[in-house]
Amino acid sequence: MARTIAKDYDAKRQIILDRAAGLFADEGFDRASVSRIAQACEISKANIYHYYSSKDDILFDILDNYLSGLRDRICGLPHEDLSPETRFQQMVVEILLAYQGADNEHRLQVGSLGFLPDAQQDILRAYQRDLVRHAGDLIADIAPQVFDGDKAKLRATTMSVFGMLNWFYMWNKAADSRARADYANLVCGLCLRGIPGL
Repeated sequence: MARTIAKDYDAKRQIILDRAAGLFADEGFDRASVSRIAQACEISKANIYHYYSSKDDILFDILDNYLSGLRDRICGLPHEDLSPETRFQQMVVEILLAYQGADNEHRLQVGSLGFLPDAQQDILRAYQRDLVRHAGDLIADIAPQVFDGDKAKLRATTMSVFGMLNWFYMWNKAADSRARADYANLVCGLCLRGIPGL
């Protein structure tokens, strides 16, 4: 007879992912054991294995949920009848709001993704590429003549924008939605009008 799934299965699984994300981010994925994850979750090691077969599977699930959700949220923004500049600003604001409360996941994609098997890395990096490509398309639409045929210049510009966004959490950990929107406006002002236009 097949084992039934508990009604709180998904909730307990999410607790494991949340606690493990914090543990991996603070102590390092390579140094955190399944026993430490169980301790952080206040459950037994055997209970962890009921949900995941290894800590690699936990890390992959954390990053797969985070990056696929981020990609879908940003790439799925409605932008019919909006100017390229407005679409860009909408994207920047939404990225910063999506990052809110996800500092651990953000740190893990930077520092721990490389610990996963190549096949899993390929899946996760595909989400990142989709997001970068989407942002690049929006940026190119703002000034097609600037980037015409120059893929390297477009990529450098796109990654510079992400550089301003991705490290925001390092120096403004307590930023609420208002602070993130204000910073998004600053980034957009720099990108669209330069320092004199701020």
